[in-house]
Amino acid sequence: MKELFGKGVSKGIGIGKILFFKNTLLDIPDYEIDNVESELDRYHNGMELAKSQLGEIYDNACKRVTKDESVIFKTHIMILEDSKFVGLVESAINKHKNAEQAVYESAIKLANMFKQIDDEYFRARCNDIIDASHILMQILQKKNEPTNAIDENDPVIVAATDLFPSDTISFKEDHLLGFVTNDGSQNSHTSILARTMGIPSVIQIHEPLAGFNGRMAIIDGMLGKIIIDPDINTLALYQGKRERYLKQQQRLKNQIGLPSRTKTGQYIRLSADIGRLEDITKAKSNDSEGIGIYRSEMLFMSRESCPGENEQYDTYSTILRAFGDKDVVICTINGGSGKGMDYVDIPHEKNPALGFKGIRISLENPDLLRTQLRALYRASVHGKLSILLPMISSMEEIEYVMREIEKTKHSLDLEGEQYSEDVKIGVLIETPAAALISDEICKKVDFITVGTDNLTQYTLAMDRDNQKLADFYRPYHPAVRRLIKFCIDSAHKNNKKIGICGQLASDPAATLHLLTFKVDELIMIPSNILTIKAIVRETDADDINNTRNKYDLNSYFL
Repeated sequence: MKELFGKGVSKGIGIGKILFFKNTLLDIPDYEIDNVESELDRYHNGMELAKSQLGEIYDNACKRVTKDESVIFKTHIMILEDSKFVGLVESAINKHKNAEQAVYESAIKLANMFKQIDDEYFRARCNDIIDASHILMQILQKKNEPTNAIDENDPVIVAATDLFPSDTISFKEDHLLGFVTNDGSQNSHTSILARTMGIPSVIQIHEPLAGFNGRMAIIDGMLGKIIIDPDINTLALYQGKRERYLKQQQRLKNQIGLPSRTKTGQYIRLSADIGRLEDITKAKSNDSEGIGIYRSEMLFMSRESCPGENEQYDTYSTILRAFGDKDVVICTINGGSGKGMDYVDIPHEKNPALGFKGIRISLENPDLLRTQLRALYRASVHGKLSILLPMISSMEEIEYVMREIEKTKHSLDLEGEQYSEDVKIGVLIETPAAALISDEICKKVDFITVGTDNLTQYTLAMDRDNQKLADFYRPYHPAVRRLIKFCIDSAHKNNKKIGICGQLASDPAATLHLLTFKVDELIMIPSNILTIKAIVRETDADDINNTRNKYDLNSYFL
């Protein structure tokens, strides 16, 4: 028996034989061409065929997952049509590169640009660029016939060095027990599709997987573990775990439509933290009570120019319409160094976390702020809008934005544009400075939200992404808890609502303590909502210790 450890990105347990899948992207031919025009024609014809094939993959995906998850294959088409990508390919062909090599080199260049962005979501898009170009290269090499069918009679655990989204969606679900790869990331579309399909998945296994082809294995998506050739006792143990997991998943589905209220009647709103329009469906399917925070910077990142007022209006309107009379909180731009916003003068910084980001960008770029405020207020007629201001550290910053809001409303009045008079304004508490003046902030705004990830790293003076500090970084540190409690008390003293977002918001142990603190709202990624709802509904707020013992949470908050 051998155990391999990686990172679990899709929960569940699978037991069965490993099938190693060898990606069809083999050696890329590299030679000098004589007829440039002919090669350009070959490239453009291949691109049209690739777009057609991606359209077919999209149609197939829509039959298995939602259109929001399937839209990645529409995005693949946009990648192939992207002027920067096309320009790179054509330039290489004009230098007498063959089309396959030109596509390959251009895809690598574009993917490397994304790798430089200081955001995991955008770094994960590298795989999408390679996948789109991979399909095009297969067609150019006349290797576009299906090669990834599973011929096994029994379901298998598919192992690979890496999997593209087009690979993942092409496997038949009734033949799948799990995915395990050497490479990959949590935010890749392959991981997202695995979670959507409910297929256990483990990535970043640091041992070649080809040698395990045909061997019996267990995949544990919760622990990020693969067990090769399990003994009888281990097999029996995991068969029991699998049954309990499936029952737990059904129990979570049964939470849909039920109120997030404790046994003693305490209500806490559970809402979604999203950054893309595709997340709307996930939020709804997981019973979100609205949007606790939409991170609008995702709309601004990795593009050559700033989104205009109408583009922003369309995006904000879409979210508001989707949730009707439920609250939607949209955070103003919270970008910074390394966020792919080259059209804004953001200096390269040694420590971007302590630099030019959040509200500071909006204050230094008033036209950026005014355009966003106009788009937000115009969209406000389509739902219940609240605006959240990020990275606040002083009252002067709030007062400046409030003046800009009044100017925005006045200009819309002069133009005869409609907007809601009931837009709420809130502050995202991310710094100890903001936390310590939260009593003053609550007198000025309608609500506050505590961003626990940034608040923790700034309070502890530790970069949460620094692996060297992993053993020292404590999201449950008493100082962090005291700041959160102070913010909650400040909000309630001023009759204002307070929400919590970040890691602590979806942590079961933290949920129990935040319930005792009487927080009003927990804001989390959609996939965690039903789990936290189950905790809330089974909690006796007057007997937290009993709930802690039930869920084995005694190791937290000691």
